Amino acid sequence: MGLVLLAALLGLTVDASPSEYDPPGLYDVDYFKLPNGFDVILKKRTQAHSVSVRLVVNVGNRNFPCPKRETPHFFEHLLFMGTSKHSEAELARLIQDHGGAWNGYTGLTETGYQIDIFDRHLSLAIDTLYEIMTDTVITPQTIESARAVIHRERSGKFSRLIQWVYEKGLFKSTNAKTAELLLPGTGVLCPGLVTPDGIEERDVKDAYQNYYVPANMTLVVVGNFDRESLISQIKATFGQLAPRAISGTKIVTPPYMTGSKEVTGTLSPLVGSDGTIGFAYRTDGPSSPDNYVLWVAWRYLDRVLYEKIRVDKALSYSPGSLYFTGPDYGAFAAAADVNLDKMRTAKTLLEQELENLRQGRLKADDVEIAKRRILLERVQAFDSNSAIAAYYVASRDQLQARGKLSNHEASIESVTPEDIKRAANKYLRTDRQVVMWSEPTFTLTQFVVGLGVLLVGVPGMGFYLIRRFVKRRRSQFRST
Repeated sequence: MGLVLLAALLGLTVDASPSEYDPPGLYDVDYFKLPNGFDVILKKRTQAHSVSVRLVVNVGNRNFPCPKRETPHFFEHLLFMGTSKHSEAELARLIQDHGGAWNGYTGLTETGYQIDIFDRHLSLAIDTLYEIMTDTVITPQTIESARAVIHRERSGKFSRLIQWVYEKGLFKSTNAKTAELLLPGTGVLCPGLVTPDGIEERDVKDAYQNYYVPANMTLVVVGNFDRESLISQIKATFGQLAPRAISGTKIVTPPYMTGSKEVTGTLSPLVGSDGTIGFAYRTDGPSSPDNYVLWVAWRYLDRVLYEKIRVDKALSYSPGSLYFTGPDYGAFAAAADVNLDKMRTAKTLLEQELENLRQGRLKADDVEIAKRRILLERVQAFDSNSAIAAYYVASRDQLQARGKLSNHEASIESVTPEDIKRAANKYLRTDRQVVMWSEPTFTLTQFVVGLGVLLVGVPGMGFYLIRRFVKRRRSQFRST
């Protein structure tokens, strides 16, 4: 049931205040902007002798057309491949020999570089990030090295046959087709396979000039540090970057689909003994005032489907609902895995529970339980400097827009059954839904029988044809 969307359930504008579920002072951060536009988020925590550093650039795959979509992925690797001062191996040793670890990632709308290190070596982490940001050597050789790494990450270069199969939609799953319907156009998903093959040195250097500018970057530091010395170092490094305008392409939010659709996989799954029936709906992104409402609706419906379809009816092993958000869009889904002869029955049950949401037929006590479940689960989400740094990275738009963070507990606590009814009628509409039928092309029995026919029938037919040929030749020989 996994739609290909990022999970980032953050983002309403509710004033922050202390919470019994969140770490003390979670929302109280030191946020400021340098004169050149560079954003800084600091959070001092003395619980451990460690510090987590995150440098995020607001550029991702969606900033580029499909043939060039892997461009930001090149940076993720190029910036670790060496500068004029240090080779790739020397950079890695520099961090590792001081008890640190570093990595990078490329997302739909951002590229991140991260270092976790012993707090006494924080200055080394800042200097190293600044060095790779400003002094990385980009050559045709490093471009090819980055291309090779990306291919290896994908388990090899896609053959023309694989690309042709993908372009024709063969073996495309129901989930993949659903995602294409919910997010039409190429703003998020591309019609063909995305590869690094079309990226050239000029593409990378142009992207660096367009996006790697101070006003498009955020530095997050969480852990044990001396504030004054850290700020002094940040100003002496990233604060010296010349201010430049961001001249790259902005991301475009995909439009909503029109009408109700039904989809099935194409030769996917190929063989199986059961199927999955589900419903999927497009929603707004995490900045929507309905974000927390849909979050509670997800948890509420997830419990209801489990108890109704699995416990009461014993039809499914893992029925449930899902809610995903990307930077500027979201999706809500409900599905159940069942035997093939029970697909219609499960569909009816799913429709009934979705209609209950739209009609407001909700148990208030169960809504409160769903809210409490979310809050209790969040307690485990902030157990390290690294986890809190990731939270601040995901919440940086709030700080940039409002100068402060939102209180998730207050937002969740305020959700009512009436809010869920309103959101269900706004987003979970029958005239804008995707009905997902995931059924195997062949049942296990059909596959075994077919395989038996091939293993026995084909050799048998070959033996029969050979015998006929031999008999005919003998007959012709005798007649002569």
